[in-house]
Amino acid sequence: MKENHIINATPTQYEQELKCMKERLTRCLQLLKINHDDQISKTAFELIEKSNDQATTTIQDKDWINALNAIAGSCYLNQRVLSQSEVYDFLTVAVTTSLDSRTKAIDDMIFRIYRDIMTNYESSDNKLKKAYPKIIVDIVAILAKGVDTSGNKIPLHNLEHYYQMRKLDITTSATPSELPIATATAASIKNIGRDGKRGKEPISINYKEQQQLYKEDEEEDELAESLNKITDKSKKDIQTSIAKLERRDIERIKDLCKNYNKLQKYSSLITDADNLQKFKTILQNETGKKLSDHQLQHAANSIRKAKLYLENVLDGKFIPHGSYGINHTKHNLEYGYLIVGLMQPSKRTTKK
Repeated sequence: MKENHIINATPTQYEQELKCMKERLTRCLQLLKINHDDQISKTAFELIEKSNDQATTTIQDKDWINALNAIAGSCYLNQRVLSQSEVYDFLTVAVTTSLDSRTKAIDDMIFRIYRDIMTNYESSDNKLKKAYPKIIVDIVAILAKGVDTSGNKIPLHNLEHYYQMRKLDITTSATPSELPIATATAASIKNIGRDGKRGKEPISINYKEQQQLYKEDEEEDELAESLNKITDKSKKDIQTSIAKLERRDIERIKDLCKNYNKLQKYSSLITDADNLQKFKTILQNETGKKLSDHQLQHAANSIRKAKLYLENVLDGKFIPHGSYGINHTKHNLEYGYLIVGLMQPSKRTTKK
């Protein structure tokens, strides 16, 4: 792995570096559909020039983060408030240009930010909206390098907290001058180093992926409505909880909500714990398989505790433990839902 470093720069190296930076900035502006004559574009190029003018004797590895950071700084300097779709596109461009590799943990974090933008951005105050591009740059920098543009090392498992605290710090700051986002000056633009080589063009925005995210957001809004009817939680609290869940848990609670009518029917059949024969007969007819008494009791217990199960998942109370990293209570309840077809087995993912 190539470590971040600074070396003496010759005039030729300086010119090549500046040219490369401008090319990447131009490409990012094109992807964001920002006109070359727009003030945001002009200020971004000025910031790139200043960052190099102030370091004519040194040179540092650079990447797409620096170009995005210049755009974010330009937006803030010009007090430009991006629309929801524009900030959505800014995140998409940042992710597609800056991340060489993706893991499930990284994808989950990106997905949470997409959902947060779709759910909360419109209702945010202008102070936060002006700072949003800079927050996105720092988040993507951490996902790519493990440090934000100020050089702060942030572990991936702390990134959700970092993201929420950045938003909170901005909304509670007394004046814009106190915002910890800093304009994209030489110091902030040059903080992120490069690991390895990146000579390829940035990939364009995947609009099919974007449309899928919109669809999933609509589905999760419907999910929040269903959970609001089933549990004692408000829709806002449910949306906040869903944003923190792993995809696997979201799919499982979706299954229960989709099968809620069937769940209610089964619940009415097991009110008499001593007489489960009718429940067994109906269940075997609908599932097409014979069930042992043990399976029947297991399923009945899970059905009785469906509301509790959903609330505990939303509250994050099923804490994994033991060498297998699972919560046995949660695991047993889910096994009961699997038996009666109220929940589907987790889909196995395969690498291409």
